[in-house]
Amino acid sequence: MMNSLISGTNSPTAEISWSQYLSLRKSQRRYAVLFSIPTTAIGGILGANYFANIEAEPTDLIMGIEPVYAYGIATLACVGLGWLAGPTVGNTVWKVSHRRALAGMEKKDRLFHEHIVRNRADPSRQSVSNPVPDYYCEKVGNFKEYRQWLRDQAAYKRKATFGEAE
Repeated sequence: MMNSLISGTNSPTAEISWSQYLSLRKSQRRYAVLFSIPTTAIGGILGANYFANIEAEPTDLIMGIEPVYAYGIATLACVGLGWLAGPTVGNTVWKVSHRRALAGMEKKDRLFHEHIVRNRADPSRQSVSNPVPDYYCEKVGNFKEYRQWLRDQAAYKRKATFGEAE
């Protein structure tokens, strides 16, 4: 069923079931996370290559820091930018490879977001010892995990309202 949706035998605006939606959502998240690995490496390699080849006088300072340290910090910044670019690249690749399911995904995303907003706990009562569990419901990939998310939200609401049972 999922293969026919992705391969394009259905119409582009085909409805997808909630189980299909959750599995597609999970695969989209995996693409985003996995693409962070190569983009981080590419950022590090390009940054190191660029900053290692700059000739600088050891007596000159860059913003009050020796050039070696400044270029090291800049290289780490390139690594960080590569890591931040990973989810964007991953989501783009996922959308290109799952074009047929995109319309149904966007429709279900809106419905799912409305449902999440209705059922999630109020974050204004969080503390260091009582953080909100998965506020955006990002880690949900199937019905079992969704039901667990609902239970976690309800437990958080009880704990935040009445305190922890002793």
